[in-house]
Amino acid sequence: MQESLSALIIERSLEVLRRDYEEEEVKVEILSDVSRIFTNEGFIDLSKGSEYTLPRWIARALERQGVVKIKDDMIDLEKLSKIAYNEEATLKKPQLVKLEPHFYMLVREEIENIKKRLQEKQDINLLDDLKKYVDLLYTVGRIRLRKIINTLLMIEVSQDFLDKMSMEEKLLYRILRDSLLTWVSELGVEKI
Repeated sequence: MQESLSALIIERSLEVLRRDYEEEEVKVEILSDVSRIFTNEGFIDLSKGSEYTLPRWIARALERQGVVKIKDDMIDLEKLSKIAYNEEATLKKPQLVKLEPHFYMLVREEIENIKKRLQEKQDINLLDDLKKYVDLLYTVGRIRLRKIINTLLMIEVSQDFLDKMSMEEKLLYRILRDSLLTWVSELGVEKI
């Protein structure tokens, strides 16, 4: 099946956002001395016990080696539950809860981390956490998407309405629809 231009544009735009996410600076606590790593600031020495800000991709690589601990970089279930609750409480209002700049990527990364831990250790609590994360992401994403669309379009499109559109209007509608479907699919704001 050939991808639509709007879907391709959304996918490429999300790739750029993913790159920005990987380059975003995060705080890390240094767990052991590291001599000379290259960052945006040039070569730096990391001293045990200190804190630095590093691009996420470097911080993650050093965290896997046990050299650093990334601080305040995840959205836990409590925070995600509060966001979902606040979004549901304002469901009928064109009002959004302020989110982290890369909210969906942060939550999706946590979901992937839980899946990896589940492969290493089958734990019913991890499985329960995974289900909660997926359900809450779905809830938050759908409610926010509905609010955004309602705010932007202010109407629900019926078949009768579609039949009365010009070709140019139908083209615009399809681009918006395809863009939204791709966005929802790419960010995991749908249940499979």
